Amino acid sequence: MPRRTDRRPSSPKKRKQYNEEDMARATKAVREKTTGYLRASRSFNVPRTALFRLSRDGTVTPDNAAVTKLGRKCILNSKLEKELVDYILAIESKFYGLTSQN
Repeated sequence: MPRRTDRRPSSPKKRKQYNEEDMARATKAVREKTTGYLRASRSFNVPRTALFRLSRDGTVTPDNAAVTKLGRKCILNSKLEKELVDYILAIESKFYGLTSQN
């Protein structure tokens, strides 16, 4: 009998489903050592791994730690990215567009 190779769930899992205020309060409680990671994650209803990651970094305030963005950091700043987009659009308008062979 063939094994099932596709083990992904039918719908993509949503990320960051916690309230930012709850995460800030939980991070503050863990940093002040009033509660542990597990108890804070249960009482404030936030993921334990995210709480662990955000409360470890002592250089960021709990409010700023709760608002962190997910994903990779941007390599280009917004000005350089806009300049690159304008250049690509200008070249494409002169029929020098990018192809799959480039």
